[in-house]
Amino acid sequence: MKPEDLDRLPRHLDPRRDPWRPAIRPLPPGRAVAAIGDVHGQADLLSALHRLVADEFAALPVATERTLIHLGDLVDRGPENLRSLALARQGVAGAETITLLGNHDDRMLALLDGAADHNSLQFWLTYGGDRVLAECGVTELHDDWRAQVRAAIGPELLGWLRGCPVTHRIGDLVFVHAGIDPQIPLAEQDRQTLLWIRSPFLDWPGPFPEGVAVIHGHTPADRLDLDHPHRIDVDTGAFATGCLSAVLIHGDRMRGLRVWRL
Repeated sequence: MKPEDLDRLPRHLDPRRDPWRPAIRPLPPGRAVAAIGDVHGQADLLSALHRLVADEFAALPVATERTLIHLGDLVDRGPENLRSLALARQGVAGAETITLLGNHDDRMLALLDGAADHNSLQFWLTYGGDRVLAECGVTELHDDWRAQVRAAIGPELLGWLRGCPVTHRIGDLVFVHAGIDPQIPLAEQDRQTLLWIRSPFLDWPGPFPEGVAVIHGHTPADRLDLDHPHRIDVDTGAFATGCLSAVLIHGDRMRGLRVWRL
């Protein structure tokens, strides 16, 4: 795949910016971070959102330290899983890029490594893994389907994905795919929890341990809600809604970013 192919932008995508508002937790004045929700193979939306983030970053003071974070679940359910992975790895020019592992990414890797049983395979196929197989040219589950998928993704991209962390912290902001257990110290969080939790995290009124705010995906929301005082869910169900969202935090202010497929 050529670099220019990663960035092709269809004309039927609509980028949108929310007004600035007070940040859920302030960063130092010279720091900015943008976090992108679950992509699920929607590479056209990811490419367009990268461009929108790049424009936002470019408008900040020159000395600003910029970080782009993908919150996981790059694969499954969508048509362009390989390009989504490549785009996330490429990131945005001039910014540090961190990609977190999501439960879908983790499950795919486990299956490709042969570490999962038949039931896990069927679960993966039911919840979007069939789109990965189709993209990789696997039409039936023959004995070497894993090798075929690994070859289609490529060793460099797979090695990069295997090295992705499950959480990242900047100041009082914790970035994670699914969430945290609100009753356990941050240093003691379980990997399975960080990748899969919903309850009691989503129902917890706050505060969270150490007073942090949690920026997460995993659970699709009908809109990007910036009103919760302790967490932001950036997953707007791109595979079903055609809307991929991000939150941009710069110093003591933040704004929502979205790309809609019209």
